[in-house]
Amino acid sequence: MLDRNFVQLYPGVQPQDNLDNVSVVPNPYISRSGYKENEFIRQIRFTNLPGQCTISIFTVTGEFVHEFDHESSTSGNAWWDMRTVNNQEIAPGLYLFHVLNDDDTDGEPFIGKFAVIR
Repeated sequence: MLDRNFVQLYPGVQPQDNLDNVSVVPNPYISRSGYKENEFIRQIRFTNLPGQCTISIFTVTGEFVHEFDHESSTSGNAWWDMRTVNNQEIAPGLYLFHVLNDDDTDGEPFIGKFAVIR
């Protein structure tokens, strides 16, 4: 039985109701920084996401890089391993991302950018 003074906490960002504050962390991603977990894992985090959304990533020339779904009722964060749809590491450069809220079909998508520096 739980004590009535007990508070349950969820680390990180809670799912958002809108796409106003979506961002990428770290931005820019510097490959030689200490943010990497180890030499084989590289990833960036999309934060302040709604509970259900689709994230699409493109180069600045419009070439499709990757797309994935975020579905979580407890977290507004999604991690991407910085690999293309062909499982290749992405090249340094500027990328665009498109976030579409699956729950709000009439709403506008969020479009942002992030940079990868080697």
